[in-house]
Parts: sequence; C-alpha cells; structure tokens
Amino acid sequence: MQVAQDARSSASDLAIVVSADPGLSARILRMANSVVYRRGRAVTSVQDALVRLGFVLARNVAVSGAIAGAYAPAGGNELFRIEAFWRHSIAVAFRASELAGKSRRIDVPTAFTAGILHNMGRLAMFYADAAGVESAVAQALATSTDLEAIELVVPGYDHAEVGGILAERWQLPDDVIEAIRGHHRDHEGEVSVAAVVAQADRFCTDRGLLPGYAVPGAANAQGQPPDDFLRLMKQVEALVQLVVGPHASLHAA
Repeated sequence: MQVAQDARSSASDLAIVVSADPGLSARILRMANSVVYRRGRAVTSVQDALVRLGFVLARNVAVSGAIAGAYAPAGGNELFRIEAFWRHSIAVAFRASELAGKSRRIDVPTAFTAGILHNMGRLAMFYADAAGVESAVAQALATSTDLEAIELVVPGYDHAEVGGILAERWQLPDDVIEAIRGHHRDHEGEVSVAAVVAQADRFCTDRGLLPGYAVPGAANAQGQPPDDFLRLMKQVEALVQLVVGPHASLHAA
C-alpha cells in the first residue's frame, strides 16, 4: 500500500511488490490478457501488465485484491456477509476517491486506500468474536438500531477505534489512520482524507449499501437508486470482477 499510494512510484516499483504475491500476480496477468484489455501479443510479465492496464486501475486492483485475499473469513455465518462487506468497502473507496479528486487538495490514492480499509476494525472483531458480531447484527436488525451503537455493548468494542489501533500497528500513514478511526465522526468544514471517507461512508449506508449485513426490504423501500449511486455500483462490480474473476465469489478472493 505504501508503494501504491506514493505518487513517485512507477509501474516497475509496483511490479516488484506485486510479483512477491503469486496470487495477485496471476490476477493482474489474467486481467491484462483478458478480452477487454488485450491488444496484440499476450503479456507475460507483471510490469508489462501494469503498463497495459494503466497505473491507477492496476493499483486499485492490487490494493483491493491483496486486502480481500488476506482478510476473507470463512462462510457459514448467517447475518454478517463478507460479500456485502467488501462491496461496501470498495464503494466507499471509489466515492472517497471521487470526492478527493474534486477537492484537488486531498491525495486520491490515499483516499482510495483509506476507503478500502475504513471498516477493518469490524472485520477484525468478526475474526476475534464471530458470535458476538452476529449477535450485534441480529440486535441491530431486530431493533432498527445502528450497529455502531449495539456493538459498544455486544461485543463491547468500537470498530472504528479497533481499526485505528490496527492501522497504527501496520504503520500506515497518519491520514489513513485518522480516516479509519474517524469515519463516523462529523468532519464538517474539514478538507481531509478522514472527511471524504466519512462522507463516502454516509453516502453508501444512506442508500442501503451496509457494511456486511442487509436490512430486509430496505432497498425496495427507497425506490429507484439515484444515478450517481448506480454509476458507483457499476464501478464496484467491475472492480470485484477484475479482482476475483467473473465466476468466483469474494470468499475466494
């Protein structure tokens, strides 16, 4: 992630890191040689694949694929859905990137990375206490209460704070740490990575794209989604397919 969000990084720099992960290398090569991107001869090196795809797309796929592959809980849980979790995370990443680009004062790659990682605390809590998270989700659905309020009691941790602690341990940039820790805070008037991630998170949750669970009937109650949300979801689905392939699930990312 450090290489991917460094504006001075080249395709060669990213290729060195990607090549260390055989699974990620295979995804990048598969995508570069797909019908959509293939032009002329097949590419056989990661660096050539990155050049063909373009640095921004390749970076997004690399970051998304690496994170999804490293943190993919086993299936079987009834309420917390990893597919919904990753789609929410990717959507927030794209939306935060768009907002950062409009501001012209916020680093776009950092906004994307922070968006992908903003809910990692909740995923860590699921690993540590799956039953507790399931119970919290069940109570949130049954009482129409925000999951953030329930989880302070069951299982008893603030996922944003847990995520911030993880980000510090991973030695991520300060902007990313603050965005993870503060994605439910009010950042009105701020021009920061934390502000665009918080805004992007609200945009997604307000439109029913919740982080790992679904409220029955919520999508139908809201009617036809607005065009900007439909456009965002097309971006999300396109990246999901690039990361995991057209016939795979996010469980196997």
